[in-house]
Amino acid sequence: MFGGSLRVARLFGIDIEVHPSWFLILAFLSYSLSEGLFPARYEGWGTGTYWAVGVTAAFLLFFTVLLHELAHALVAKRRGLPVPRITLFIFGGVSHLARQPSSAGEEFQIAAAGPATSFVIAAVTGLAALLLGSLNEQLEAILYYLAAVNALLGVFNMLPGFPLDGGRVLRSIAWKRSGSFRKATRTAAGVGELFGYMLMTIGFFILLGGFLLDGLWLMFIGWFLLGAARGEASNLQLEGVLRRLTARDVMRADFPTVVPGLPLQAVVDEYMVGQGERAVIVENGGVVLGILTVTDIRRVPRSEWPYTPAQAAMTPRERVITVDAATPAVDVLALLGEKALNQVPVLENGRMVGLVTRREILDRLQLAESLGANTPAIDEERPAAPTPGA
Repeated sequence: MFGGSLRVARLFGIDIEVHPSWFLILAFLSYSLSEGLFPARYEGWGTGTYWAVGVTAAFLLFFTVLLHELAHALVAKRRGLPVPRITLFIFGGVSHLARQPSSAGEEFQIAAAGPATSFVIAAVTGLAALLLGSLNEQLEAILYYLAAVNALLGVFNMLPGFPLDGGRVLRSIAWKRSGSFRKATRTAAGVGELFGYMLMTIGFFILLGGFLLDGLWLMFIGWFLLGAARGEASNLQLEGVLRRLTARDVMRADFPTVVPGLPLQAVVDEYMVGQGERAVIVENGGVVLGILTVTDIRRVPRSEWPYTPAQAAMTPRERVITVDAATPAVDVLALLGEKALNQVPVLENGRMVGLVTRREILDRLQLAESLGANTPAIDEERPAAPTPGA
């Protein structure tokens, strides 16, 4: 979902990224404030002033969204959960946790930190508007806007629509009461789906009432939440299949290999187009030199494929991301998603023994579903899967 995001900063050891959709919502919000909200509430400013205040308010709003997500991330890091990155996108932001919280209390603290931060920001900016607003009308406009929107964000995020913060708080409460992470996730995801349908229905009636943009936006948010809740339920099923497997269980031991001097055209014709492979291992005399993927080949102009050896285009071994054979399969899948990879080599005692691909994992999941084997007999209290969190 967040492929193609651009890293813009690094704070507290966390990469801060912006998704291309963020630029769209930033432009739309700047226009709405500069041509709509501020001219309607404050008269007599020049066009340049309206736009300066509107763009500033839009940027500051997303800065407060970043503070909201940093609150999640810093609480998670303090509890020992790695947080590799935060992504700002069209609906605000998301903190990506390397694994799920290990207890209901941990999840509650992480989820509640964001809305609490938004309420604090609303209180601080509202008080600042009261104390400093008389000094400058433009400053007053920005501060009141930030106070109002952050209060709304805090309230909205506390609604029980999984995966909103309120949905995660709901899951933590259900988890505490039932003692089962899986049951709590199913409950929260079900409520999240209902919440998504409700927003889409309300948006539809608002649209019929003549408020086109408001109705469409609310329907869009409902659609997003519905998909996110279903995605969380699917992840739960996925964890049920993979939680007892390791990289060795899902790897291919018969991975394709090529010699370093083989031209790219031959690799494409024989292995990628001919056999449907997305990657081959480059080795010489049993020594692995690197991996050659579809992405690597695309970097080379097509006219040079017949003359470019595999070794010249491959990713060298020292730069290849690998996993140990004993790594849990759910960790491998999370790594593939985190690094946007299609495959990852498997090592044992420093020697390559296999290759895990998305295709192998998906085939395993489809087989499990066809056999009705996607629900383990034991429902553990602690979640086993390292998946992104908000």
